Amino acid sequence: MQSPKVANDGDDGNFNDDEKIDEERLTDELVNLKVQEVRALYKQCGLDDKGSKVDLVMRLSDKMSSRVTYNKVFEKVWGASGGWAVITCPCGVVYSLKFNLRAESPRDSLDLLLSWKHFPNISVYDYARRLALHANRRQPGLFAPFQGRLLNPTPENIKQASEGKVHVSMPWLKNCKVPDKDGHPLTGSSQHFALNDVFHQGNSKDQTDVLRKLELVPELTSLINSQCAEQLFSGMRKNITF
Repeated sequence: MQSPKVANDGDDGNFNDDEKIDEERLTDELVNLKVQEVRALYKQCGLDDKGSKVDLVMRLSDKMSSRVTYNKVFEKVWGASGGWAVITCPCGVVYSLKFNLRAESPRDSLDLLLSWKHFPNISVYDYARRLALHANRRQPGLFAPFQGRLLNPTPENIKQASEGKVHVSMPWLKNCKVPDKDGHPLTGSSQHFALNDVFHQGNSKDQTDVLRKLELVPELTSLINSQCAEQLFSGMRKNITF
């Protein structure tokens, strides 16, 4: 059975930043489980399963600092299989596909991105902060500027973005600019942003993630269709037994 430990060069077996973010996601997913499933998970962890569903989720979230509990919750919520990672263009054409080594891991998605001759300027991912964190650990400065955010995460920028009062224009998405050093051949830009897809952008508890919203970029408003990937996976599930 696959361990949910994040593989990292020099990893000493302790929790790292990737796994701290996993805890946030696991807590979100626990809320979606039925109460009987949460109680069953409590029993597997050797914990008292008395209380309401909300109480159980909150208590289990606190207990996930223990690796044993974390592993059991991970396996219950996401299972041992890794699933598939795909890269598609905005219109839904699949350019890369990989069987994940680990469920919900940014490592496999980053492997796909790094396999490309030219790293894309914008990567839309269901948990962009985690992708950027992992990528910049493997290759410092890969997602830059601002760790792949659209703006410097200052209190003022976070406030402005939360109120929809700021936008980041990227005209080079439509018309190639004078190329930067190591700029992408189609855009001329050397910037790399990690943005959240619309279905998951409200899940994060990190205030700075508001600076990863697609709607902050006018050129992306009508370009990105997050349903493409969801529809693709929906179709792929029909063949899951095969």
